[in-house]
Amino acid sequence: MRTYRQDTFGGPETLLLVDAPEPECPPDGYLVQTRAIGVNFADIVLCRGHYRRDQVLPQVPGKEASGVVAARGARATRFAVGDPVIVVRFEDGCYAETIAAREEQLLSPPPGLDFTEAAAFAACFLTAWYALHELARVRPGEALLVQAAAGGVGSATVQLGRALGCDPVIGAAGFAAKCAHVLALGATACVDTSREDFGPVVRRLTGGRGADVCVESVGGEVAQRSLDVLAPLGRMVLVGFSSIGSDHGARLAPLHPLTLLHRSISVGGLDLDALAAHTRRREWDELVAFCAAHELRPVIGARFPFEQAAQAHAALQARRTMGKVVLVLDRDQSLATRRTVSSGEEAPR
Repeated sequence: MRTYRQDTFGGPETLLLVDAPEPECPPDGYLVQTRAIGVNFADIVLCRGHYRRDQVLPQVPGKEASGVVAARGARATRFAVGDPVIVVRFEDGCYAETIAAREEQLLSPPPGLDFTEAAAFAACFLTAWYALHELARVRPGEALLVQAAAGGVGSATVQLGRALGCDPVIGAAGFAAKCAHVLALGATACVDTSREDFGPVVRRLTGGRGADVCVESVGGEVAQRSLDVLAPLGRMVLVGFSSIGSDHGARLAPLHPLTLLHRSISVGGLDLDALAAHTRRREWDELVAFCAAHELRPVIGARFPFEQAAQAHAALQARRTMGKVVLVLDRDQSLATRRTVSSGEEAPR
């Protein structure tokens, strides 16, 4: 099989497409023949060597993919050979044509999605769902501010916010075309931050009160100014840090507890890696059912062939994309046309 490997930390040019032996099927897991791979900004941070302090080379990026079960271990029971699945590996390793995964790393795709959409669903919608539903516990009628609203997580947050009854839903994005995209997803307003400060817009649309909830993924000055526009009892959920390089201390202003106390606001953080959200079946089923009931689906902003991972990283890093970026393998992308085979067979290749 082919897989991406990184021998040195750096930019997109450090991604190497190499031949490698097929992985062995875990006794308590599966081999998954990959159909599509979700590209996250976290992959870029990982490749730079800034994602964790304990990163070791060589490494294979990739936290999520979709595909078909090609083999099943003797102790695995949840899925059969031929079943479509989503792979969530927060320890990375999904940039590959075949993935070995433990049973708890596989999820059933939401109904109605093709493989490309399935690869784009888990990380973005789980992040948005936990931020809004579990941490912020949004209520109908609350004002929601979404930073980087045109991205994969931002697009999911805008859709979920509207479906959960937030009003107004205010997006912030980098230029006019991205704002048009956010408005098309149902946002009440979107601020083109290349031309305008989002603070006055938030105050105007909320009658001077501020945002009840902010989902923030940029960090630095944007995070500080988002905190400034929170209403009393407002909640900000930090889900990323796209503006921050290796020196986190230089880009994150200290937050004194008395600031939270005197303004009656709260700040929370969300890291799906630490949360192991994909193992929480009840929450996953609740999210999938909610999205199906409200006809929500991931926005695919750009598709790249599997062989063009470097170009996909470059486009995402340059902020040229909207929605989710996905690497697509040259295989059937329709879940509906798959041939189901028994657990004693191998899936069609």
